[in-house]
Amino acid sequence: MLPEGFKNNMMTLLGENEYKLLEDSFSDAPVQSLRLNPFKGDEESRRKLTELFGLEKIPYERDGYYFSSDAYPGRRPYHEAGAYYIQDPGAMVPGAILAESLSERFGPDADDLRILDLCAAPGGKSTQIASYMNGRGILFSNEINRSRAEILSGNIERMGITNTVVLNESSEKLADRFIGYFDAIIVDAPCSGEGMFRKDPGAIEEWSEESVDVCADRQSEILENAYRMLRPGGVMIYSTCTYEKKEDEDVVGRLIAGHPDVKLTEPSAFKNIAEGVRGGVPGYGECVRIWPMHFKGEGHFAALLEKSGDSERAFPSGGFEENSVIRDIRILEAFLKESLSDDAIKIIMGYRERFRLFGDNLFIMPEETPLLKGLKVLRCGLQIGSFKKDRFEPAHALAHFLDERDVRNVKKVTEDEAEEFVKGMTLEGEGRGWTLISLDGYSLGWGKASGGRIKNHYPKGLRIPG
Repeated sequence: MLPEGFKNNMMTLLGENEYKLLEDSFSDAPVQSLRLNPFKGDEESRRKLTELFGLEKIPYERDGYYFSSDAYPGRRPYHEAGAYYIQDPGAMVPGAILAESLSERFGPDADDLRILDLCAAPGGKSTQIASYMNGRGILFSNEINRSRAEILSGNIERMGITNTVVLNESSEKLADRFIGYFDAIIVDAPCSGEGMFRKDPGAIEEWSEESVDVCADRQSEILENAYRMLRPGGVMIYSTCTYEKKEDEDVVGRLIAGHPDVKLTEPSAFKNIAEGVRGGVPGYGECVRIWPMHFKGEGHFAALLEKSGDSERAFPSGGFEENSVIRDIRILEAFLKESLSDDAIKIIMGYRERFRLFGDNLFIMPEETPLLKGLKVLRCGLQIGSFKKDRFEPAHALAHFLDERDVRNVKKVTEDEAEEFVKGMTLEGEGRGWTLISLDGYSLGWGKASGGRIKNHYPKGLRIPG
């Protein structure tokens, strides 16, 4: 049962005929989709996934595909291996718009962009825009809720992304710290969630007109803080998964009214590509609205904003405190020599100037990482591993970064063996020392081989009960 307040609002916004189509669409089965991970696998492994899940290309997202209703890719070990990210088609739209805008504005090969995903959990839009950055520049993914920030960090790790700083801060604190710093910002604001009514009946139960007003106030506060962090000449995508004008065009309108240097710009990526993508309500035609009765996916809203002017990009780099350097590089070098290929060692050690310790955990920071002291940092670039007294232990993130060519010992597993591995089971295998577990070319994690057995080092917190 849809709330009466929602019905009245949508009837006013859409008119009787269109509202009836919207209401009828809530009875349809949701459309399912995913994005293949461009950092992992090869043509053959992707072809196998295409056949396995009945993938059908999404026209507006480079790596996006619909999958068949009986595929259940979230239950397969390929998911744990980071082969793909399950994401609604409508939720891919803002990221695709931003990627197109960045390519037009800064060029397709820009390698020093500073991008912020301000409300990033669980990580769909962060992992999407990271795939277009291709390891270049720096992406800040922030989430104010600690438990959701940890899920976000895990998804960044699972997808093998190396140029991301994951933070657990308020938008206000970040705005005080990073004034005019970012070239682009994603604000996928917390909302009343009307676009999820078809997928999540709980969203219907939680809806109220009061919650819409509370969300709108919070969205305006977050968007104002994002404006402070956007440098002149930068672009920002504002999105929600709700239909309410109060949370969509009105929030955007308030920002523009208060800042003459901000304007709406039409997303060129959607002029002739995505069927069912409509303009905003009258007066805000450059906004993008996605209605499930016209589009293969759930409801979404997006507005592309541009901040006029230009500015010099000056900001202190350094990451963590400068004295957080490795105490004894020989322990790391011993691990690398024993476990990785010569080419992989060259790649890792080529980033030595960007090595930083976070406690006993060693990271390769993204290039030009600013000072992070005083911020709650969950992840800073690629975690290589941890110093454990007289030895070095590789991180799960390093396994997701590497592939079979990069290591000396590989255990290729079947899907059944992969399922056992992510449950924490020991595997049979030859060799000695750290061993990369690989499913069809997708890295799952580390094991340690000895005496014909491979001890499981898949993180206990990630293991699938079974």
